[in-house]
Amino acid sequence: MDGTGGPLNSEVHFWRRFLVGWHALAAATVTLSGVLVATDTGLPPPRRLFGVGVLAVLAGWYGVFGVRALHREDERAGQIYLGGTAVALGALVAVTTTGAFLLFALNPQLFAMVRHWRYRIAFIVLYATEVAAGILWHTGVSWRSIGSVGVLVVFPLFLALLLGAFITGIIAQSRQRAQLIEELTETRTALARERHGAGVLAERERLAAEIHDTLAQGFASVVLLVQAARAALERDPAAVDHRLDLVERTARDNLEEARALVAALSPPDLADGSLAEALRRVAARHYRDTGVPVEVSVVGAPVGGAPEVDVVLLRAAQEALANAYKHASAGTVHIELSTQDNLVALAVTDDGCGFDVAGVTEGYGLRGLRTRAVASGGTCAVSSAPGDGTTIRVELPV
Repeated sequence: MDGTGGPLNSEVHFWRRFLVGWHALAAATVTLSGVLVATDTGLPPPRRLFGVGVLAVLAGWYGVFGVRALHREDERAGQIYLGGTAVALGALVAVTTTGAFLLFALNPQLFAMVRHWRYRIAFIVLYATEVAAGILWHTGVSWRSIGSVGVLVVFPLFLALLLGAFITGIIAQSRQRAQLIEELTETRTALARERHGAGVLAERERLAAEIHDTLAQGFASVVLLVQAARAALERDPAAVDHRLDLVERTARDNLEEARALVAALSPPDLADGSLAEALRRVAARHYRDTGVPVEVSVVGAPVGGAPEVDVVLLRAAQEALANAYKHASAGTVHIELSTQDNLVALAVTDDGCGFDVAGVTEGYGLRGLRTRAVASGGTCAVSSAPGDGTTIRVELPV
């Protein structure tokens, strides 16, 4: 856990998973020292009682400040705890040298509770000085007492430095990894938001293209047919019924497109047949509505493509037919569907007035068609010249 008890650092700070071990070490050291002091028959009862009382106070001191320093990484609490233990250790070694056993717990603790080496060195020197002075006070200066200092002071000091460097490395690495994981989590969240936004934008563009290629063109046809019917109303009233029939058929086709779009299905023309059949139906409908004949030819063996590929090619044909009628004033249109190697191509050619490709800005329809083709891994090319008609060619991988 981190300082707030959150779950992130509980997965990162490896050393914090063993806090129970720290508590067990403290309890075992204090208990063992207490047993040794209480059973030391060489000590007068008042000193034994005083030693046991000091250890009891030390245990309570650990419960108040030591546990807090370990669990919350509160360095201030750690300094208070270690300062109190220095006082308790000095009082205990003044009574008995058994207090030296406390170094096996105190030295590792100070590396876990304080981060700055100056505090660590200061407490280590203070502990070692207290224990060494206590041993020499009780036994006097002799080779035996100096050996005792080596065993009870120097060895724990060396062990403390070794373990301290190890503990420090683990804690530093854990904190670095925790920070890295937090940064990666934030980055992942930001990328998820961006990806979601890009997906929403792409879906909006797709729907805009669908609406333009289906509903908008269908409504445009309805408007043109209504205008033709109104014009024929004065010249040839008998032809009005035929015009109204065309309006009704076009509106019904447009309604089917709208329902398919809402249901997120493929275009109705592709629902019950192949792409070639759908192109023939679109061509027949275009001739019915505009009177412009459309020829459809299929070159090469038919290859079943993915539904999204068929949709792009069908929309390309619809867009090209709409442009040929609205802008080119074409007399005939030819649609060619061909397959070669791993590519399927659709070319729509009209004999209209043509235009200068370099000097004309593409409308939304062609721009959306290019976007769809590129998104499917293909290309869209427009070739035209004034007076020479126009060809729109879309190539997609099968």
